[in-house]
Amino acid sequence: MYLSTFELENKILLGCRVGDGLLQLDAAYKHWVEEASPAWLQDMLLLLGEGETAMEKVKWLKAKAQDALFTLEGERKLASKGVIHRLSEVRIMAPILHPEKIICLGLNYKDHCLEQNVPMPKNPILFSKFSTAIIGSEDKIVRPRMTKQLDFEGELAFVVGKRGKDIPVMEAMDYVAGYTILNDVSARDIQFSDRQWLRGKTFNTFAPMGPFLVTKDEVEEPHNLDIKVKVDGRMMQNSNTENMIFGIPYLVSFISQVLTLSPGDIVATGTPAGVGVFRKPPVFLRDGDEVIIEIEKLGELRNTVVDEKR
Repeated sequence: MYLSTFELENKILLGCRVGDGLLQLDAAYKHWVEEASPAWLQDMLLLLGEGETAMEKVKWLKAKAQDALFTLEGERKLASKGVIHRLSEVRIMAPILHPEKIICLGLNYKDHCLEQNVPMPKNPILFSKFSTAIIGSEDKIVRPRMTKQLDFEGELAFVVGKRGKDIPVMEAMDYVAGYTILNDVSARDIQFSDRQWLRGKTFNTFAPMGPFLVTKDEVEEPHNLDIKVKVDGRMMQNSNTENMIFGIPYLVSFISQVLTLSPGDIVATGTPAGVGVFRKPPVFLRDGDEVIIEIEKLGELRNTVVDEKR
């Protein structure tokens, strides 16, 4: 399923893509079950926290909608009741707005290590962003006044589906709910001057994400997905997730040895070669640039850069 958080008439709602439309989950529940929808159909973190039973209910609602949309009359009826919306009628937001944790990986692609002429790490390199950095597709990336070296990093992110600590590698995928696209926006001059990565990577708007949370049943092999990044139409990154050094099961297990993973936690799995800072000459983002990140099966994440206003 392609799940989303979206805004309509100043309300934040949950949706599921059905054909070319977006199914509003709380309205769908009320329509077919004929009772008030539970709270977990109105917030992505609550939905993930409810586990497989809740996901099965969403699948059931999606199937009911698909059956109803088979006829034009059915489509009109659902639209009139506010159960189905055109994508153009809503504002798609980041799928998870306030995750407990955003965990990121540094140097997790072989080609990214090669472009820097650095050895591949022996263990995953972890750092974090804060939820205040999250924006959705079509939202603006704000270039802070204090950086002259704003960079992009297209990344596959996975979303944790259930709580766990010290998770064995063989059980790790049971803890993955699905996948999304994340842009690990970075202020390189601040990142390198600090000699650590937090400040330069977690300004407001530095974690564009989305447009959907794609459940793992839609992605047969997450370690073989094309990942491409274009800036104003120019191809900057063109790789495949098969180039990751540490795969998702290992990352789940490794991270859970340190901390408890919770539903809705986001893990960005690193970026491939082609980022702006290591190009010759370097290419940094400027006011008006459009960044498009496309990952096979997950869609496109689109954002435009704007300079911070004084």
